[in-house]
Amino acid sequence: MGMAEEVITKPNYEKLCSKILNADEHIRFTGFVNDKSKILHSEQKDNLDSLLSDHEVGMSIHYTLERWRKAQNFTFRLGKERLTFTEYDNVTLVTIPFKGTLLLVSTEPRINYDPIIEKVNSILTDWEKI
Repeated sequence: MGMAEEVITKPNYEKLCSKILNADEHIRFTGFVNDKSKILHSEQKDNLDSLLSDHEVGMSIHYTLERWRKAQNFTFRLGKERLTFTEYDNVTLVTIPFKGTLLLVSTEPRINYDPIIEKVNSILTDWEKI
């Protein structure tokens, strides 16, 4: 008998982004990035202008990955990081590790985030079962 092949299925980032973006009216943007700062897929609400240029988006992703990597230094004491919030005057950024990638979600500022986090976690949990 030959070696067994391991089948690794990657999430359909396009469908995931679409589902997350449409999960709540306050979500502005959603995207998945890998550990090399490459955007695997992203979507933004049609009726909104981007707050950042393409170059600034790349810088923001780079800084987000840097913060996330630094936070990993404390996992032996604090446990796995589940999510982070960065709240600015014009937008709030949420970062959630998911299957070796980071999910980036931006929302309108100063809103109740609990329902959004519950919806996003429910979507991600459903996809983890696949």
